[in-house]
Amino acid sequence: MESLLEEKLHPAQTGLIVIDIQNDFCHEHGAFSKGKRDLSMIQEIIPRLLGLIEHVRKVRLPVIYVRTTHDDWTNSNAYLQINKLRKRSPICSSGTWGAEFFKLSPQRDEYIVTKHRYSAFQGTDLEMVLRSRGIETLLVSGIMTNVCVESTLRDAFSRDFFPILLEDCVASDRRDLHRATIENVRDYFGIVTCTEALLKIWQQRYGKKFL
Repeated sequence: MESLLEEKLHPAQTGLIVIDIQNDFCHEHGAFSKGKRDLSMIQEIIPRLLGLIEHVRKVRLPVIYVRTTHDDWTNSNAYLQINKLRKRSPICSSGTWGAEFFKLSPQRDEYIVTKHRYSAFQGTDLEMVLRSRGIETLLVSGIMTNVCVESTLRDAFSRDFFPILLEDCVASDRRDLHRATIENVRDYFGIVTCTEALLKIWQQRYGKKFL
């Protein structure tokens, strides 16, 4: 696995995907927190993810931010009915504070994808952007591990991209479901690694600028 990981991590073909780091999911005053969701794991990964973004910026790897928005134009009846059944409040409504990025500051040369479904590929231009940039390997980070991250990762694999799940840069409000996704990816959909292993490979192959 290590040799395959080294091969797939060539900077010329690799991009970082950052999924749904938004106030409603991450902030102590956001919708998740108000709904009594466990934010501990989510908040644990934020400093690590911010550090990773700084590392990849130094070597000019593409960074693509994915954000969720919901409104009357894009919410499906199925989505609304499931939310009502589960007694879930609205989340990441278009134009609200809750839909804004949490502690992220995308730069002018970084791309933002807005999605309205769990997968970042569904109804967006993400695939076109990746293919236009020659990106074949996706470093997948963000939240929730078992929902939007896994949905995006599965769709990436089905579209013949090579997903690498960064285990220490993804999180959920349910640690058991987070672990289940990790095992699913290990068995079927890509490679699971961590930021330390990632940076070590880049440093060994491409020099100190990756530290």
